Amino acid sequence: MKKKILIFCLLLIFPLLFCSCSDSLSLTDSVCELRSDVFYGECETVSLRAGYGFKETPSSFDKTVGQRKYLLTFKIVNAPKESAEYTLSFDFNGHTYSTDFALNPVTHSLTATIEVDNFTLKEFDVSVLYSGTTESIKMHSVLPSDAMSYEQALKHLQKNQSSLISSHLDSDGRFNAEIIMRVIVKDQKSYWYVGIASGSDNLKALLLNGTSGEVLAIREVL
Repeated sequence: MKKKILIFCLLLIFPLLFCSCSDSLSLTDSVCELRSDVFYGECETVSLRAGYGFKETPSSFDKTVGQRKYLLTFKIVNAPKESAEYTLSFDFNGHTYSTDFALNPVTHSLTATIEVDNFTLKEFDVSVLYSGTTESIKMHSVLPSDAMSYEQALKHLQKNQSSLISSHLDSDGRFNAEIIMRVIVKDQKSYWYVGIASGSDNLKALLLNGTSGEVLAIREVL
């Protein structure tokens, strides 16, 4: 009789222990690349898009996240003069940041990246210089107010894709992969792209509703 009671108690306790471990697992330290905000601005001649977040540097999908650099990345949407050299500058926290645009070999667009920590502004002014002309552009965040943070998106992912997350846990219960997260805004609605990389040639991509956290799509990327 005592043996039956013991077995019954263990059956009750084990699920509680499993849930406790699952709930306590934090995936934020496994994020190797993040875009947490997106901006847009334009003047009569130049339109700019920008994103802020961090990226592991150097980047390598070795299942371990190294040093992160926080970056503001700008892209010229329409360049008045394709052959001109473009320079961007702006002030933040008493410091002037400046850099040149360069052609991105993958997207074939003019991009500029500036390392800047603790960037929390939702609106800021930039200057773009090209061919002796200086344009002032006000950048503003296009992220909807109801968009969830990347930490919230990860919690929804853990809840809705528990089997997927568990498949990447090692014998000690640690998450053994790296995560790429990018917020996307389309038609004034937010979405989270989530990539789970368990090696340089093994990537599972998910698309989440940026408000509810619902998983909208999953696919393998080789």
